[in-house]
Formats: sequence, C-alpha cells, structure tokens
Amino acid sequence: MITAAGIAPWLGIGMVCALAALLGVALRILQTTTDMPAETIRKLFHLGGGAVALTLPWLFDVLWPVLALGIACMIVFVILRVVPTLHEGPGQVLQAVPRHSMGEFWFLLGVTTVYAIAGNDVVVYSICILILAVADTAAALVGVFYGKHTFDVPGGTKTREGSGAFLLMAFLCVHVPVLLFTDVGRLESLLTAINLGLLMMLAEADAARGSDNFVVPVLVVLLLKVYLGMNAMELGVHFGAIACLSMVVFIYRNDTTLSTDALIGATLAGYAFWLFGGWRWVIAPVVMFATYTWLVGRPRLAGSRLFNADVLLAIAAPGLLLVTAFEVFGSEILYLPFVAVWSANLAVIGTLHRQFEAPDGPALQFASINTLKSLVVMVPGVLASELYQPWGIAATLLSVPFALAAFALADSPLQRLQTQPAAWWNVSVSVGAGTLASFALLGLVKRLL
Repeated sequence: MITAAGIAPWLGIGMVCALAALLGVALRILQTTTDMPAETIRKLFHLGGGAVALTLPWLFDVLWPVLALGIACMIVFVILRVVPTLHEGPGQVLQAVPRHSMGEFWFLLGVTTVYAIAGNDVVVYSICILILAVADTAAALVGVFYGKHTFDVPGGTKTREGSGAFLLMAFLCVHVPVLLFTDVGRLESLLTAINLGLLMMLAEADAARGSDNFVVPVLVVLLLKVYLGMNAMELGVHFGAIACLSMVVFIYRNDTTLSTDALIGATLAGYAFWLFGGWRWVIAPVVMFATYTWLVGRPRLAGSRLFNADVLLAIAAPGLLLVTAFEVFGSEILYLPFVAVWSANLAVIGTLHRQFEAPDGPALQFASINTLKSLVVMVPGVLASELYQPWGIAATLLSVPFALAAFALADSPLQRLQTQPAAWWNVSVSVGAGTLASFALLGLVKRLL
C-alpha cells in the first residue's frame, strides 16, 4: 500500500522539476525576445536556481530525493551540452557566455552537499543557499558591468569591485537570518557575518571555473556550525586572526613570487591552520612564507609572478591534510610532521630554485645548504611543540634530507616545471613521501628499541 508519507517525496520531486523547467523556459523566452546580455541570463538562472533550492528543506526531510534531483539535473545539463540541437536551443541559457565554466555542475554538487551537512537546520541551509545565489550573482554582475580593477585567477580574471559586492551581500545574507531567526545575540550575529563575509569573499575570489559554487556554500555550512556556538570574545579573536593573516600577506605581497590568487589562498590556508590546530600550527607556514624569498631567492622564471593558486595548493596540501587529521582525531603526535613538511618545503623549493639558476651546479651542495636553511622554519615550530620526544625531533630533522632524496628521484624535468606550475605537485608528493618515510622509520626504530 502506498501511504501519504510515501507519496510526499515524489510530489516534492515533481514540484521542483516543474519549477526548474518553468525557470528554464522563461529565461529562454527572455533570451530570444530581448537583447539582454548572455551573462545576465546565466546569472538569472543561477539566482532562480537558488530560489528553487531554498524550497528543499520544506519539501523533503530525507536526503534521497535531493540526491535524485541532483543526479537528474546533472544528466539534463550534460544533454544540453552534448546534443547539438538542444545546445543551440535551450542550452544557450547557460552556454551563450564566451567563457568556459562548469558552474552549473558545481552548483548542484554544492546544494546537495550543503543539504547533507546542514540536516534539519533550515536557517544554516538557507544562509548557504542565499550566499550561493545572491552574493555570487551580485559579484558576477557587478564585476562584468562595473569592474575596472582586475586580478588573475586560474582560468580567467575577477575584479575587486565584484569581490566588494560579494562581501556586502554575503554579510547581509548571514547577519539578517542569524539575527532574526536564531537565539544568537546582536554582537555575535554581527561578528559572525563579518567573519564569514570576509572569508567567503576571499574564497569566491580565489575559486575559478565555477568551482566557487561548491567551495563557498560548503565552507559556509562548516564555518557556521563552528561560529554559531561561539561567544563574542571568541568571534572577535577569529576576526583578529583573519585580519592579521591578511596583513601578513599584504605586507609581503611585493616580496613574494606568488600571484594575487595565491596570496588570497595563503590567507585562507593560514586561517584553516589556526582554526583547526590553534596558534602553534600557524608558526611554521608563516615563517616559511615570510622568509623563503630571502632564504632561497627569486628564480629567473618565465614570469615574475609565476606561482599561482595551483602552486600554492600543491605546496600546502601535505600541511592541510595533517591539520585536517588533527581536527578529526585530535592527536598531538601529528604536529611535528606538520612542522617537518614546511621545513622540507623550504629545502626542496630552495634546491629547485638553485637548479633553475645553475642547472649544472653541484646538486648535493645545493641540497646541503638548503637543508641548513630549513632550520629557520623548523626550530621555532619545534620549540612550540607540546611533545618534546627525542625520536619525534629526530624524525623531523630527518624528513628534510628524505624529502630532498625523494625529489631527486621524482620525474620532474626543469623545463616542465618552468612552463607548467601545476607540475609542482611533484614537490608536494616528495615532501609528503619524505616526511612519511622519516617518521615511519623512526617510529619503527623506537618500537624495536
């Protein structure tokens, strides 16, 4: 027997499908009967899609209908891309823009992920969707029509004016719902909105090819679950941390080989280290960031600011994995490997830079010199540790030559590194492998003894 409870999800699915179809038809008619720019049409679809997504918590109390809708919509989007007749017809609502974007797919993944994480918390879910739909649309339209000051991101450019519009709308999308529909105090609501607005502005500016449609709402739901449990003092400390990290990046922006998007990524990574690990977990990456151009110099590469966010992510990946593991498992034993990967990063990058400058130079001498330089990062990080175990300190010291040895064995031709910064993942793999090997070896020795 089919009960009313069994019918309800299917009625909800039908309603959502009808609303989405109506939105697509209306925008196609608007597109063919007016001279409205393609970017505006696409963003109206983005805004309307957000409005449809806002209905989900009221229509469903389980996850499977949302997953089913997400999969069905992805199939429709693929068909609109690959079938020529549909691509040149209704598919133009999304595909008429000159830039390449996978934003509609990221949008579906973002909505589904946020629904899964938020659970039955309608306020948190709604804030995420509002930022995704309203703030992102405002940033895109202001950037397109009024943006004058651009900066590069992987796969395109963004504007400061668009980022400013995103900040304002994100602030309102957080502050108003939190103040009106939760028990959070006025000051706490204000600080929550400021912190989230700043962080999401940075995340949106740093994301490319539509990935902000996933990155931003997922970060919002994760941070809201942390911020809504904080008092005003704690939120103020977080604001101070964000401001300090941004100031460090701003001060050293002319003394680094990182591009603007990589500098933004450095701020976000630094905040993640502080949020998940605490102040000690910021020391090693900040010391490395502040000293690496002084310690290892600037290589004469094809561009003066070659290293974009892709390179930064490659370098920061081992550290991000370790601090995430610390957040999940709470094991203090992960701190020294974290210090080790940043020390090894400095040594490997320094050796690589020297190879750029003198390809035929003595590789062993370069590696030895940069091993000594890595102590600048290692010493303050180790001193901040709460566990002064001899084997752990020895493993930290050993991780640098291990990482250099792994890098020497890696298949990473210098010519490829000069032309494709994404190949810097070889640095990340070498650092991770060297650190893992050193701690595994010393751990085995400790157990045997």
